[in-house]
Amino acid sequence: MKKTLALMLVLATLLTMAAGCSGNHDADKGDTQGANASSVPAEDLKQLSGKVVYWSMFNEGEPEAQAIQKAADMFMKDYPECEVEIQWTGRSNQNLVGPALEGGEQIDILDNFSYGMSTERYLDITDMMNEPAYGQKDVTVAESILPVLNRANEQGQVQAGLAKDKYYGVQMFPWVVGFFYNKDLFAQAGVTEPPKTWSEFVAVCEKLKAAGINSITCDDAYMTLIPNNYLARLVGSDKIAAMSANASDPAWQSEEVKQAFAQMEKLSDFMSPQTATNKYPAGQQEFALGEAAMYLNASWMPSEVADTAGEDFPWGFFAFPEVEGGVEKAGYSSVGGIPLAVYSKSQNPEAAKEFLRYVISKEVQDFLAELGGAPATVGSEWTGPRAECTDVIGAADKVSGLNCDLSSEFVSAVFTIEMNKVLTKQTTADKAVSVLTSEASKY
Repeated sequence: MKKTLALMLVLATLLTMAAGCSGNHDADKGDTQGANASSVPAEDLKQLSGKVVYWSMFNEGEPEAQAIQKAADMFMKDYPECEVEIQWTGRSNQNLVGPALEGGEQIDILDNFSYGMSTERYLDITDMMNEPAYGQKDVTVAESILPVLNRANEQGQVQAGLAKDKYYGVQMFPWVVGFFYNKDLFAQAGVTEPPKTWSEFVAVCEKLKAAGINSITCDDAYMTLIPNNYLARLVGSDKIAAMSANASDPAWQSEEVKQAFAQMEKLSDFMSPQTATNKYPAGQQEFALGEAAMYLNASWMPSEVADTAGEDFPWGFFAFPEVEGGVEKAGYSSVGGIPLAVYSKSQNPEAAKEFLRYVISKEVQDFLAELGGAPATVGSEWTGPRAECTDVIGAADKVSGLNCDLSSEFVSAVFTIEMNKVLTKQTTADKAVSVLTSEASKY
């Protein structure tokens, strides 16, 4: 897995399956979903008919897929002249959708896209987003969604050159980056609450080490999250953007960059000895086996280690600590979701928009939460291992991407490699900064 493929980190086996109306599913599943489906008041129903085809990144059986199917069942119950056909295309759907569209295949809804890849593909759905939300009283669809997800969607649109005050997609199935931690190991070390600042975080690491516990583990897929999050909070998102755009930007030679390297060198004393050789998902497995106390990751991680961790794992979660003296404050978080959109050349755009409204409904999102997934609606609680993610994503007021938007050839080829060496004691902070300076002119 490459570090730069942010949302591709939620790996699964490619599975392409078609799911049409409820008749395409086994009887037990269909009966359960049908019994739970609640109809929209008759006066609110629209004049809709025909087929809606949705190509989804999820695989049938995943919590997200089950929630989407529930929305489809509810929609088809209320609109019996409509049919929802879902293609469960798996994580490679971005590679499959383009050729399918070019071949003239009907696709009305697509997900897991980047606005920057093809801005003309996405229909303006602002009218639907301003309609009343299903299951949320006196709020619009847009207002029913976690504000930070709308902010992330807006950022993506603006960066691609799309209008800021419109909706060309909607963020669902949210994720947030933070430290997962083992509550039992914290208790063994006498740590009573998770840290909120970097100084407190280092103090927690010292307590864990004194108790003979590996404070932090990681692997090659996610190690860059630690220095990127520290540096972004220290220098701020504006400087991160400038540093990504130009390896010769003066910020690369700043005292803040030197401080980031120095702090990672200090943190190396608390990293698991296995970190240097951990290949994904070895670090996650080390954490899930209780051999290390913390692992920085996105909120999808519990699903990736569910079999190893088991049902009784003592999951905890806290936001990446605020860096004292840094530009970004506590509300700065790496947050995102899976964007869903109506194709601009949809053969049934009105029905497609209405179906999205069902996916976004609180009933469907609460159903997703019951399955252990991450709901996107205000007031819906995340459950199980992700329960404490609710507070972190709810407090987020400034959004960044998975790697804090620090991304370029120079970052991948030099900065990340040197940072990883420092974190695993393969070099010193001073030597790494020297390499950074000497290599910048090549990019």
